[in-house]
Amino acid sequence: MQPGHAEIVGAGFGGLVAAIALAERGWTVRVHERRDTLRGEGYGIAIHKNMAHIFSSFGILDAVLAGGMKIDRRDSVDSRGQVVMTRKTDRSPYRIDRQHIIALLAERARAAGAEIRFNSHVVSADPAGAISLSDGQRLPTDLVVAADGINSAIREQLGLLKDRIWGRDCGVRINIPRRPEEIAEDDRSGTVMIEAWADRRRVLYCPVTKGEFYVLLTCTVTDTAAATSPIDPEVWARSFPHMHPLFVRMRDEADWPQSHWAHFQTIRLKRWSSGRIAVLGDAAHAMPPYLAQGAGHAMMNALGLAAAVHDAPDIEAAFIQWERRERPLTEHTQRWTRLYGTTMFLPKPLKKAWIRIEKLPWVAAQYVRVANHVPTGSTAASPPLL
Repeated sequence: MQPGHAEIVGAGFGGLVAAIALAERGWTVRVHERRDTLRGEGYGIAIHKNMAHIFSSFGILDAVLAGGMKIDRRDSVDSRGQVVMTRKTDRSPYRIDRQHIIALLAERARAAGAEIRFNSHVVSADPAGAISLSDGQRLPTDLVVAADGINSAIREQLGLLKDRIWGRDCGVRINIPRRPEEIAEDDRSGTVMIEAWADRRRVLYCPVTKGEFYVLLTCTVTDTAAATSPIDPEVWARSFPHMHPLFVRMRDEADWPQSHWAHFQTIRLKRWSSGRIAVLGDAAHAMPPYLAQGAGHAMMNALGLAAAVHDAPDIEAAFIQWERRERPLTEHTQRWTRLYGTTMFLPKPLKKAWIRIEKLPWVAAQYVRVANHVPTGSTAASPPLL
């Protein structure tokens, strides 16, 4: 198939990686972002080997890692702060600010020749090959990439939804400033990620830059006292008394207008394409954040799409090849991230045992399968991440 023109809906991880990969393969590319900037909800991203392959292939891995922190170990703790399990973060040592990565991907997309349009709201897409904008424009194209998020209007318009599995849990992601003494502790004891489980609540936090903590809070959707913006430190301290000062900082120092509580859900489609439209990212395969691979799969599947379009004789064959190759691993991750999330709902005596199960070789292999995957279309044989 000869390179053509692609219209991409959404300037997130999937949309920008698709723009870069298609442009590098000779396509003309235009990305539509309905907001006026690339800024969205800010939080940290765990960089695994699969993502490192992609960034290395684009020549931006060093720049990505320069904007984050390398984490030395991960401590799982109980409600009293006692360590249940500790392990080195050999598998995914880096945590990077999301906005830093998005900015680098956008810069790389423009360098490859892609155009990024802001305040450009795509209202519909035609499987025959066209998109329509809110201002009335209709733009014909050879390929539409719908990477327009978990509430994708294009997915709904095409009737592709097969399953929307609502979880019993929800979460919010925030950043807060670090104290000088916390920064100084890095040199003495190393950088640490803390994951705490108690009652039906979870707290995960770690440095995402030298001066900031990334925090993920999760609880049940019925826990309305906990799922507030900003949070109530007294409510959260009932489950984690030793973290009370940290909860106060979260309430007072996080940018709550830029954060929101999300009800976790798993999205599965009947198929990932329709006509000349491919659907990827959260629009196609949203998942809870427990294995930190939502962005990873969005980027891998975007790169895999470009590779399939480049190799196949036509769009139909490309989409068949792409979905057959990428979907099994995506759905494997969806299953295992939901399983990991059930830790929150276990009785207290079982929580510690379940956390320790992670060390069993077979279980560990399921959790890290996607993290160690070499993405289709990547050209970096061995990225210098570890």
